[in-house]
Amino acid sequence: MEIVIIGGFLGGGKTTVLNHLIQEALNNDKKPAVLMNEFGEKSVDSYLIDHNILINEIVNGCICCELKGDVTKQLHEIYMTFKPDIVFLECSGIAHPSEVLDACLTPVLAPFSKVISILGVLDAHLYYNLEKLPKMIQKLVDVQLKHCSNIVLNKVDLLKSEQILEILSELKREYPQIKCFITKYGDIKIENITIAEEEKWIEKSENQVFHGSIGHCLYQFSSSWNKNDFIHWVQNLPPYVYRVKGFIDFDENNLKSQIQYANNQLNIQTTDLNMDNYIVIIGHNMNNNEIIRSIKQSKKDI
Repeated sequence: MEIVIIGGFLGGGKTTVLNHLIQEALNNDKKPAVLMNEFGEKSVDSYLIDHNILINEIVNGCICCELKGDVTKQLHEIYMTFKPDIVFLECSGIAHPSEVLDACLTPVLAPFSKVISILGVLDAHLYYNLEKLPKMIQKLVDVQLKHCSNIVLNKVDLLKSEQILEILSELKREYPQIKCFITKYGDIKIENITIAEEEKWIEKSENQVFHGSIGHCLYQFSSSWNKNDFIHWVQNLPPYVYRVKGFIDFDENNLKSQIQYANNQLNIQTTDLNMDNYIVIIGHNMNNNEIIRSIKQSKKDI
């Protein structure tokens, strides 16, 4: 059973990359399975995956620390019950990939599994403006990238050519041994992934966790939300918020909308999924009371 670890900071496009890799596996007659980690209490991204394949989830925590043991347990269970050829393990946006790798290299998994790659999915726009983020976040992104076998520089359509070249030069300088390739919509192929020896990652394990101040807020509601009011709410989010995702009924139509916001980019798409209304907000030193108060004001629920 091959294992591909997909990491990278919040909103980089990991689930989009995952969908391309799943299709690649199917095209090559491989039987895929997925293990996803959602930092928040409720899942959003798992609903964006083809549910004709096996999908297991680990929610409400990060698999590189307090939920690390669940990774080994779930991978063992996936193999014993499903016997996939390849498992794609999508980390939460705050995970340290080296710790996730450690959970995949336990003796109980060794006889039948092999980690073939750690992908670091990187939002090009975020990396170009990385110095504007708190030092702890900068360190977390660095830790995520330097433990990868490949860096996927995603969303390059949001930058100019000279900005992309500037980023590529910096990545080559900072991570000279790591292969990097660019994409607009996470479109990569399994053949692009470097098959590497697991041992080269083991020595790089960090003792310090750099996401301790990142938290999340779950807000569930039954009434609809005015779309313009919601957009205005997003545009006025405090700078410590990095990610918003969920499902919302808007006043303007009877269709459910799927929400994805990251790095000042908002995407709203209608969906036929029969979901409750909820949003998950993730950020640095979160003030949940302030967030909930702003939502109620926007929805005029006060």
